[in-house]
Amino acid sequence: MDKVYDQKEVEGKWYKFWEENGYFKADPESSKKPYGLLMPPPNVTGELHLGHAMEHSIMDAIARFKRMQGYDVLLLPGVDHAGIQFEGTLNKILEKEGISRVKLGRDAWLKRAWKFKDEVYKSVSATWRTMGLSADWSREVFTLDPKVAEAVLYEFQTFFDQDLLYKGAYIVQWCPKDRTAIEDVEMEYEERKEKFYYINYPFADDSKKFITIATVRPETMFSDVAVAVNPKDKRYKSLIGKKVIVPLINREVPIIGDSSIDMKLGSGALKVDPPHSLIDYEIGKKNNLQIIPVIGKDGRLNENAGKFAGQNAQEVRKIITSELEKQGLMAKVLDIIHAVPVCERCKATIEPLISEEWFVKIKPLADKALKKINEINFVPKNYQKILSVWMEEIHDWCISRPLWWGYRIPVWYCQKCNPNHEVEKNKDMVISMEKPGKNCQTCREKHWVQEEALLDTWFSSGLWPLGTLGWPASRGEPDKSKEFEKYFPWDFETSAGEIKFLWIARMIMLSVWFTDKIPFKNQFFHGMLRDLKGRKFSKSLGNGIDPNKLRQDWGIDATRMALYTYSAPGRDGRVSKQTMDERAKNFRNFSTKLKNIARFIVDLAPAEIASSKTPRNDVIATPDLIRGKQSQNKDDKEIVEKLDRVISVVTRNIDSFQLHLASEALYEFIWHEFADKYIEATKNRRTEAQPVLEYVFRTSLELLHPFMPFITEELWQKLPHEGKSIMVSKWPKI
Repeated sequence: MDKVYDQKEVEGKWYKFWEENGYFKADPESSKKPYGLLMPPPNVTGELHLGHAMEHSIMDAIARFKRMQGYDVLLLPGVDHAGIQFEGTLNKILEKEGISRVKLGRDAWLKRAWKFKDEVYKSVSATWRTMGLSADWSREVFTLDPKVAEAVLYEFQTFFDQDLLYKGAYIVQWCPKDRTAIEDVEMEYEERKEKFYYINYPFADDSKKFITIATVRPETMFSDVAVAVNPKDKRYKSLIGKKVIVPLINREVPIIGDSSIDMKLGSGALKVDPPHSLIDYEIGKKNNLQIIPVIGKDGRLNENAGKFAGQNAQEVRKIITSELEKQGLMAKVLDIIHAVPVCERCKATIEPLISEEWFVKIKPLADKALKKINEINFVPKNYQKILSVWMEEIHDWCISRPLWWGYRIPVWYCQKCNPNHEVEKNKDMVISMEKPGKNCQTCREKHWVQEEALLDTWFSSGLWPLGTLGWPASRGEPDKSKEFEKYFPWDFETSAGEIKFLWIARMIMLSVWFTDKIPFKNQFFHGMLRDLKGRKFSKSLGNGIDPNKLRQDWGIDATRMALYTYSAPGRDGRVSKQTMDERAKNFRNFSTKLKNIARFIVDLAPAEIASSKTPRNDVIATPDLIRGKQSQNKDDKEIVEKLDRVISVVTRNIDSFQLHLASEALYEFIWHEFADKYIEATKNRRTEAQPVLEYVFRTSLELLHPFMPFITEELWQKLPHEGKSIMVSKWPKI
């Protein structure tokens, strides 16, 4: 064996060898039992980060393990168009170039977007391959591919036909920076020091008397249409039905009773502004209250705010409270710690407001999914309960986004016959991805205009388990594709817990709704990798760790092994470049140990063995061969027994997705039991022990292959063996 071991050369050589021999490809025609792993599609917004590297290393280890067990494995790769995030990233780049999105125009912007997507994808794809991912690249999918588009159109049309789609004004969570509605689960909460304002609202019939309300958002008082109190509150029970005056705008509003009011919060009296609070919106609906919006989609006050119109809602707060103090209406101000909702992407403060959007009545889908959710093996188990509770309390899904990147809502209106763009089955509208070629049924002309908004990214990503396999093969008919029949439901899916509602729950609901089957049999939630302060990695914080840099410094095998130490189900890990370097360095030393073991067994074999032909595939050390050799020797017998225990432990732990335990067991056995103890004990009886040395080391390499694919292939090829590659060798058995 060469004393000089070039890691990059070895990695490139064997990855090319595996690809050229077609070992990554699944075969729907094969009689082998299938095992499908659906890769979570990373956003096509930038380079893959350390979390992606860990996630993909987990999937690859399981894929390699299952191939060696004799399965027909499909590890399907893909990327997501990531509507809001992609658009925000590109717009920042354009701004730096002095280019305005609006001035550029939709068509020119989209051309630039596709070019940017292609540039980013090259980096994503290169990282996948360099990490040793054994994916079936011939089946790679992008969420804007035609076959996914067909599934999205079928989904939309079906929901419309089933009366599950509607368009209307409703309160949504609005990000004023990204200028789009987002879901509750796309928000984070930041604890901030805020002021709790106690404001006196004078009675209409006696301005010297008042009721005191408490609020953290006095700027929304221009939307107030009532003051609500709990009917059981003895302080206010007699006041229900009376009228008070909203300060600064002198609007007369009623005091109403509502049992949802928390008597212990603030003053126990709530100002009701339906357009800017989810709680107030529900109170407003129950009491048929007027809706008077005051905050626009740009985060500024509108004409309903009078002289304060045009000012930023957050910044005008001090001016408004100062005015209230001058008028003697500010009762008191308290300092509190308040959880403020912010956009998880841009960190802008979220503004609940009324917006005309598209919605899916998701409750029927959730109810159906709940009946089958127990068919999925969740790891950790508690995620089944977490998802079930969320589905039980789910509200309608807002699926429209005012973006340019993604699927434009496939609805066309006849501008002549349906100028208000009303959505009903008897209106002049058509559902189609492309501009209709037919005439409007009413005017017999073609005045088609398409809905401006786009579909929420999760509307298409929720179909990932279906669309990736060609569902539906033809609209309105059962899918007959061989891939779908063989690999659906998928055997394994993984994700970080943070998108359990956004993505995992949606995939479950959509798959069960359309196919009456769960989308995957095993759902593994890995932990999040965070910095030493517990923060998520981000470019703005500058705390990210580039997996490519780790790979260059320590090699792919060592980097992967370091990542597996953080792969415990559901357990977040705190890492830094230093801690990753320390662990990767340790596993690079482990690689060196493996090479030294191989050198001892192969290069320094006894003279009578070394002089024989190489490779000696006619003299392969097998359990049958070594049984007689080691039956009388205590050391031989013990190492084979220990190896059997390791085979059992590693197999069991990979089967239960405890990769951190499986890799740890192998490390301990190979380094300490095999190298430090057994090899040392055999140096005085080398010829006799050679078959056991070869058998234990070859078996150890096969067990280690899912975790360290390159070094194991390189060294396995040096030993007597059967077959062309360790990748398709049989998984060891006791």
